[in-house]
Amino acid sequence: MKRRGFIAGLAVPALALTATGQAGAVSENRKNEMIAASKVNSMSIKGIGNKTLQELRDFHQKELNEEYIALWLKSGIDWQYGGSFPEANPEGDQKKDTNKEMYYQGRALWVFSYIYNHFGKDERFLKAARLTRDFLVKNGREGKYWISRFTRDGKKIEGSFNIYGDMYMVLGLMEYFKATGDKESRDIAVESAYGVMERIVSPVYQHLSGHGGCHEPGTKRLGTWQHFLSALTPLLRYTYDDGMDMIARMCVRNILERHYHPEYGVAFEHLDDLFQPFKPDPQDGHRGISGWHSIQAAWMCMDEALRRNHTRMFVDAMEMGRMTLEKCWIDGKKFSGLVSRSNPEDPPQEPADINGIATGALDDALIFCLMAIEHTHETWAMTWYDKVFTTGYKNPERWRQRCLLHHPRRLFLSIQILDNMIARGGKVSDFLDKA
Repeated sequence: MKRRGFIAGLAVPALALTATGQAGAVSENRKNEMIAASKVNSMSIKGIGNKTLQELRDFHQKELNEEYIALWLKSGIDWQYGGSFPEANPEGDQKKDTNKEMYYQGRALWVFSYIYNHFGKDERFLKAARLTRDFLVKNGREGKYWISRFTRDGKKIEGSFNIYGDMYMVLGLMEYFKATGDKESRDIAVESAYGVMERIVSPVYQHLSGHGGCHEPGTKRLGTWQHFLSALTPLLRYTYDDGMDMIARMCVRNILERHYHPEYGVAFEHLDDLFQPFKPDPQDGHRGISGWHSIQAAWMCMDEALRRNHTRMFVDAMEMGRMTLEKCWIDGKKFSGLVSRSNPEDPPQEPADINGIATGALDDALIFCLMAIEHTHETWAMTWYDKVFTTGYKNPERWRQRCLLHHPRRLFLSIQILDNMIARGGKVSDFLDKA
């Protein structure tokens, strides 16, 4: 496929939560309408692998209701102050460390609000979201920025050192705005997004404490653009802002035109201050490729393409994701999944232990494949979806069920995408009819 230059051209019986079809969900067009069935391609599919579309949809709904939602209602929500207890504290045991990081609190606000908006209007989650929002807005802001670490009751421990916490607050506040219509939350989200943008484009920005140690001033990170884009796309679905629209466009351009190099079939995680790959250096690991960040970036650009109604952007991003699976997937003797590579010249290596293959990467690979299937019915996408799904559920205990981002997001979006596919009778969407 041609690419580049796209911009120019425990069960809770009372719960029976299902997707509610709220506007702003994934795979909707720029008018927040479900994309229609293709008028030029009459082919339809009944299932993927050995499961029907309905079986896959029900599988995800059951896991969402009986495992994810039930677990959070049982423990983890801080009903006294708002927010969530640390992810590593599964029972909310207050004898353990209860300090909070904005990196997780913004995600919690998003999860609680999203469940309310899209899965049953459960007032318990709206209450959890409101408590979280009010607690964070009262205690967590320093101008346009958010402090990164604080006590359970909101006393500052460390200031703003992890910019990803700010990005997740944009994500959470906008989902809360969708739930409540609270304009102050929307305005704070937009202001916070501009605060993120000012820092990440600065020539002296070093990614301090964000996804690892710091880097040379001006270093560009794939993870920065894709995490920011994941907050900007829903923001722009819920409210329009010219500046935010251009920032989202910048994120996509940086991902698809700069970090992704089709001659290698991979996206470099780091680029230098001139957006060029670092040269090989025995003391420097800056030619690495993150299979996880790359597959996330691919589907996030595809989602932004759907919002923008940009077919070439969608196809280019889909090709990047397909190549990521080809280049960063390991079928190892012990462990299989998406891995990182130290450089594009050497083949990927099987990790020494299971911790080298994050299940969150499988969550994002499933979103990518399902999005590709919905809009193309490509055989490779169905083959990869079945492979990733089978790999992940060989050891289902590895799924991070207390996760406040990757795992719930996969459950949320899978249900919504599958609902769309079922509503079309298994027919491919018409998004690429004129591509």
